[in-house]
Amino acid sequence: MPTRTPKRALAAVFAAVTLVTSVFAVPGVCAEPPADVVVGFVDRPEPGYYSRTVMPTLAAMARAMPDRTVTGVRLSPDDPIADLMRLRPDILVAPASVYMELELNYGGHAIATRKTRWADNPSASVGAAVVVRADNNKIRTLADLRGRRMASGGADAVDGWLALAYELKERRLRPEAYRAHTAFLNFPMPDVISAVLSGKVEAGVLSTCMLERAELAGLLKPGALRVVDEKTTQGFSCRHSTALYPDIVVAALPRTAPDVVKATTLALLSMPENADFAWQVATNFVSVNRLYKELHLGPWKHLDDWSWRNLWKSYGTYALIILGVLAWLVLDEIRLKQTVRRRTAALTQALAEREKLEAQEAAARARLARIERTGAINQLCAMIAHELKQPMSSVINYMTVLKIRLADRISEDDIVSRAVSGAEEETRRMAAIVDRVRGYARRDINRSNVVDLDAVVAKAFARYSRHAAGTSRLTLSKLPAARIRGNDLEIELLVINLMKNADQAACDDTGEDVQSRPEVTVSLRLEPDDAGGPDMAEIVVEDNGPAISDEAFGRMKRVSDSVKEDGLGLGLAIVRNIVDEHGGRLTIVRLSPYGLRVTAALPMYSPALTQQDEQS
Repeated sequence: MPTRTPKRALAAVFAAVTLVTSVFAVPGVCAEPPADVVVGFVDRPEPGYYSRTVMPTLAAMARAMPDRTVTGVRLSPDDPIADLMRLRPDILVAPASVYMELELNYGGHAIATRKTRWADNPSASVGAAVVVRADNNKIRTLADLRGRRMASGGADAVDGWLALAYELKERRLRPEAYRAHTAFLNFPMPDVISAVLSGKVEAGVLSTCMLERAELAGLLKPGALRVVDEKTTQGFSCRHSTALYPDIVVAALPRTAPDVVKATTLALLSMPENADFAWQVATNFVSVNRLYKELHLGPWKHLDDWSWRNLWKSYGTYALIILGVLAWLVLDEIRLKQTVRRRTAALTQALAEREKLEAQEAAARARLARIERTGAINQLCAMIAHELKQPMSSVINYMTVLKIRLADRISEDDIVSRAVSGAEEETRRMAAIVDRVRGYARRDINRSNVVDLDAVVAKAFARYSRHAAGTSRLTLSKLPAARIRGNDLEIELLVINLMKNADQAACDDTGEDVQSRPEVTVSLRLEPDDAGGPDMAEIVVEDNGPAISDEAFGRMKRVSDSVKEDGLGLGLAIVRNIVDEHGGRLTIVRLSPYGLRVTAALPMYSPALTQQDEQS
């Protein structure tokens, strides 16, 4: 029992505090009275709209909230959203188009939708009916309205022009073309109906069921107007030309108190259905949303704005993605091209190196072949010289015996004497050539003798002129006196070989650039050396033969290759060898437009330089 004493004491204290608080509490001092409920409703051109729809709705809401004052304020149909933001009502009663704009831009919650006695479904209660005079047979379909004068109620009414515009767009017709010929009037009834009946316009756009109401009210003779492209919708008894949409909507705004929303919902849904309408639960606004999107209204209004700022706002993300992909493709293409260029360059370099190596190998093979050929020719020459030595000696001996035995006749007959002497001289010359060839093989040719170069050149010219087989005109220029150290027989052979080659080239008639008369000129020039070396004596042989190609000229400069198909390449090789052994130089120059000049430059004999060489 002692353990329960503290608990009982605490309970007693709490009860006392509660009692004191309740005793001293003053009603109305801490609790604020309920705020008034403001209902904003958009004016409609519908006859009896305020008395038949708005007033019964306000009365039902007032009965449901007896502790609050329910008042109504009018919102302009021209700009209801602006009035809504200015007056800030708690509940909105407006067409579905106004509610849709409110929901999409500012937020809102539909409580109920009006269902008229003409419709079974509150989501398909209103639309548009395009009417013409009954005697108008020119307009049968909506497409026939193009270019026709029309009249309509507000341009932003779903149960009017907007329903027709969406219907036209669904049929791949341009609503803009029809709107250009449409006059928008404040009151569809009677203004639009009167304009059609009077002929001011050819067609009028009415809200659905407005035609039936006018006929029932006796304002319009039944059958006076005909509905164009009339549709039939199950559960809807009014004539119409377009799809159907929700009718008037009661909506709560985001700031509306929850108890007000609850009381309003109960009040509207518990209202007894009268002869004109009943409030039902709002379920489907997809059709209105689709209409706004296709007609570029509300949040889709920017789709008609083609400014750069709006385009960037609408498609900037896609543009960045596309630009990024394009940039990646361009960079990848550049990378691929660089890779291909780099690999192509490497391949080209590899091929060039391969071709260079192949050319070097071919040149090496050709050089080896020339060396082998030269070696074989040298061996052949040595063999021939060796074998000819004995027969030549025998011929010389025979000529000596012949001169002894025919001494008397030779002295008497000058022709026989010259023939025998010439034969002996040529035989001894042949023997000297054989000895020289053998000397080449043994490398023991004597080239230290002082030779009168001008005399040797003249002798060689005369010798070749006597035995020349060509038809060239041979010319020997005046020869200056010149002395060299060398072998006179080799120099003579050098001049004869150069003249022979020039003569054959000048007489070649296979080329296009050929002189009418072939000509070979032999001259001797003296060129002083400014560098302190020996002066040079130049043996120059020129011809006017046909121009030769670069390939043939290249082979000629290699001296061991012949430019003639049946040549062995020995003529210039012998000349080159003789010039080299005498310490000279050989140059070959093509003349313009045709012809060739071969120059064999040999160092002249100088006693002073000879003494310096011997002393050194």
